[in-house]
Amino acid sequence: MKLRTLLALVFASVGVLMLFLVAISLVNRKKGYELGNAEARKYYSYQLADELRQSSDDLTRMARTYAVTGNAKYQKFFNRILAIRNGEVPRPKDYGDIYWDLVAGEEEPGNVELGEKESLESSMLKAGFTVDEFALLKDSQNRSDALVKLENVAMHALKGEFDDGTGSFQIKKEPDQALAIKILHSQQYHDAKAKIMEPLRNFTRTVTQRTSTLVEILELEMRYRLLLGLVLALTLLALLGIGYFLLLRLVLRPVSLLSKAVEQLEKGEYFELRNAGGVEELKKLIDVFNHTSATLRQREKEKEAAISDLGVKALALEKEKGRTEKLLLNVLPIAIADRLQRGEKVEAETFPEVTVLFADVVGFTKLAAEIGPRSVANLLNELFEIFDDLAEKHNLEKIKTIGDCYMAVAGVPDRSPTHAQQMADFAIEALEVLKAQNIRLSRNVQIRIGMHSGTVAAGIIGRKKFAYDLWGDVVNITSRLEGTADPMKIHVSESIHSRLEDSYLFEARGEVELKNRGKLRTYFLVGKKSEKE
Repeated sequence: MKLRTLLALVFASVGVLMLFLVAISLVNRKKGYELGNAEARKYYSYQLADELRQSSDDLTRMARTYAVTGNAKYQKFFNRILAIRNGEVPRPKDYGDIYWDLVAGEEEPGNVELGEKESLESSMLKAGFTVDEFALLKDSQNRSDALVKLENVAMHALKGEFDDGTGSFQIKKEPDQALAIKILHSQQYHDAKAKIMEPLRNFTRTVTQRTSTLVEILELEMRYRLLLGLVLALTLLALLGIGYFLLLRLVLRPVSLLSKAVEQLEKGEYFELRNAGGVEELKKLIDVFNHTSATLRQREKEKEAAISDLGVKALALEKEKGRTEKLLLNVLPIAIADRLQRGEKVEAETFPEVTVLFADVVGFTKLAAEIGPRSVANLLNELFEIFDDLAEKHNLEKIKTIGDCYMAVAGVPDRSPTHAQQMADFAIEALEVLKAQNIRLSRNVQIRIGMHSGTVAAGIIGRKKFAYDLWGDVVNITSRLEGTADPMKIHVSESIHSRLEDSYLFEARGEVELKNRGKLRTYFLVGKKSEKE
């Protein structure tokens, strides 16, 4: 089977099931709306029935209050309730079951936002009641209208107006409040009131039964569709599982085997894939891989034979390169050596802020004559190894050694704002280490140290047997400071003193005559100040 055919079958089946699920969801959504509408109609039906009941109660309250108080506003409110119910005047926007409870104490309802004229009967017609439901509400309204006639008799009796037998109140007598009150509280009145409520009770029962039946039907249909949707969803999951199994068996497994084979091929392990299976496209790809693997295996053998001798030569060349680089780093600073290896031209640079140090062995000529050249060489090697370790520790650059003289600089080629402090720490520690060595070996090797700060030029000298060196007056002054230093003392210039006097201890030496420089004020660097000082 081709991959395209397999994918088409899987996705087409999934698509059809998804369409069915969407259709069921849409139908259930529609039925949900219908269910909500049924409940809303039920609530609206209750509202209309309650409005009819409330209007009847409001009419009773206004008529009885009028009969007791004789206040004409209650008769006016009575007539207004009837007019609103019959659609003769606009209905207030907030007209509800407590409207007259809020305004009954007023002489006249205040500013009320009015709506449209709509009778209660018209509202019932729009509500979509069944014929029986409408008949029940209409019967209740008719009974309420009949009660209104009895209430009118009572209110006219209060004004001394009585029925002449034709429904007109043309007979004039003395107002009879007692009669009015009696009529509104008589057994006849209460019976008529009860007759209004009986159809309303039957109406609510009928609406409740009708709505419950409709809701039950809708819920049954929704449950059926939900069950169908669940079956389709399970079918979809099963189909996806089958599709995944087929993809795993016919696509993913061969691809995984081919991927692992390619990884092994990258590592130089050549083999052929057997019985990998899969769709037609992957079978062709595996055949191509097997052919490629066989070809590469043959070429690898040829390459190994061709580079066998070359590998030995490359190893020797690499060792020689390592020795050359190590030698270069011993001759030049790391930064300068890196620039030369990258093929850059290294020209002399000016460094305005550096500190130079010279140190030599006191009485070296006499010492050489006493212990011999070999012992002197060993002594210098031991001493200079100590200096080299300290120079690396304090980030100094060793420039050169001339006989028994050791020359170093701070701030070259890596510029540093603390060059003077670095060199001072080096010199102090060098004396401390040498003193400890003398005590341990029971000898008395002494050195002189000179230090000076200022501007120098630095660069490479020569093309063959080249070296990294410094030039400038700072170098000459430092050499003379070292030559005029006392044994085991650090002889420094005024520039060193001004840079370090806040953190280091000095001993003033006074003015010293330096060759070709005249008299200069110099100091001995004694050590670091403690935190308390």
